[in-house]
Amino acid sequence: MNSLRKQKVINSALWAAAGDAIGWISELTDESGLKRRINDTYLLKPVSWNRKIGGYSGVTVSLPAGTYSDDTQLRLAVSRSIRSNGEFDTESFAKIELPVWLSYALGAGRATKLAATNLMRKDTNWFSNFYKSNGIEYINSGGNGTAMRIQPHVWSCKNLSDRKYVASVIKDSLVTHGHLIAVCGALLHADTLQYALINGRPAGPTEINGFIDNFTSVPDIIQEIYELNNFWLPNWEIMSGNKLHEEIDRIRVESKTYLSKSLNAAKENSDLSDKYKSAINALECNKDSRRGAATNTAIASALLCHFYKNTTPYEAIISCVNLLGTDTDSIASMTGAILGCYHGIPEWSIQDSKYIISEASRLNDIAEGIVTKNFNYPNINKWQTPQTQSDTLVKDRDGMFHIIGLGKVTPLKPESWKTKSHEWKWMQLEYGQTVLLKSKIGDIKLAAPTQLSENDLPLKNDIVSEQSLAPKEPSRQNDLRNNSQPVSNQYNFEQNSFDYTYADSKKLDLDDITTKLIKNGFSEREIGHYLIQFADKNGLDSCIAFAAIIGKAFTSRKKKQ
Repeated sequence: MNSLRKQKVINSALWAAAGDAIGWISELTDESGLKRRINDTYLLKPVSWNRKIGGYSGVTVSLPAGTYSDDTQLRLAVSRSIRSNGEFDTESFAKIELPVWLSYALGAGRATKLAATNLMRKDTNWFSNFYKSNGIEYINSGGNGTAMRIQPHVWSCKNLSDRKYVASVIKDSLVTHGHLIAVCGALLHADTLQYALINGRPAGPTEINGFIDNFTSVPDIIQEIYELNNFWLPNWEIMSGNKLHEEIDRIRVESKTYLSKSLNAAKENSDLSDKYKSAINALECNKDSRRGAATNTAIASALLCHFYKNTTPYEAIISCVNLLGTDTDSIASMTGAILGCYHGIPEWSIQDSKYIISEASRLNDIAEGIVTKNFNYPNINKWQTPQTQSDTLVKDRDGMFHIIGLGKVTPLKPESWKTKSHEWKWMQLEYGQTVLLKSKIGDIKLAAPTQLSENDLPLKNDIVSEQSLAPKEPSRQNDLRNNSQPVSNQYNFEQNSFDYTYADSKKLDLDDITTKLIKNGFSEREIGHYLIQFADKNGLDSCIAFAAIIGKAFTSRKKKQ
């Protein structure tokens, strides 16, 4: 085991959460807004604060110091979706994690929320999430909701120097965002993080420029992924009116121009905070037209690390979060992920630090080929997506609370915030993550066993000591943790596997494949896969014959039951 690499990954994960926790406080507000939130106009560390959630008819809740937002929530969701073999379980992320996340999301972006909502539909897959509603459209969504969450693909990558994480980053991004700025921004941040993890220092302008040139690899990789090449790409080109190669090259040229402008602007200043401010102005991260754009955010976080390479991470992040009017939480969180690769753990109090360490440790084990276990999602073929974001809290037959798809959950305190029909309450999942969960008042349904999962994760903490994680100052987050239930240290995981090896796709045998599918219980995912294969390889007649055999056999078996 490479203990140094593991420590880097753990520190990267902790600093990413720390940047999110402090940056969320000042996100997209001005001085008067910050004053209302914290009764001060300058941030030096994460503090407790109040925030209205749930929209116009929502509630104002008290958030303990160190509370993280959607950046870290989705980063943990991505982490759980990475299997022990390093593969990204895109379907579980899209159909389980994202719809369920809506019930506990904090500070979420409009595009990601709409993407998650659309994935509740039975007819929407991870590669066909072309949503359009209230002026928000998939093909125009280029925000940093992708770049802020993709770090786990880098942390778990077995061949880091060969950039084996790229395909997973692309698939992850396209689940929620259809503008290629979102994909390119996610890749730029992934490459910047990879560089820091390998070299123990931030990338400089030359390296960042090279990462932008790496955008040219995107079309070839998309064409290597069956679902993207055969379904996503034709639809995307029709709906966007663009050609994939041409759009990628346009974004590459545009990003290089933004990088050059920001570097030239920064040269005019000697003070580091002024350098960063001038770069932000050049990147237009404080203007509606580019605020939150994934490529610009990735450049901003990379340059912030470069400017502050000879200082502490606190100085870099504090400079970031006090530049009001920008997307402070995502920039600070992405900056933190990079800084953590060559700095010690943060001294700030961070929500769920033990669980964050545990997941980072598991991802590093995957990268090093150390045997680890998978998150136990419900069987995707029997999974029923919640109909609304307040339907995720349920009870099992023993009266235990569950968040469907994620596991058992325990209320942390009797305190809650209520409207006439809903309430928000701090709860803790059995493996250590705390969530401010929205649920219906007095309407906790009994869930079918197929909707539940058992996940008693052992919290891995084999490098960082408990003492080193203790914040220097007490916080309300500690009150939450002290009132939580103990986390079990044993769990039973099993991976949802999908066997694509029934037949060589170049020589599809109708009798052989249908016999095995019928024998194995009509797996919906496998039937869908081979229906597509027959249509693609053998034509429409073969596809119809396949569907007829499966349909007749299924109807016959159902009558016998």
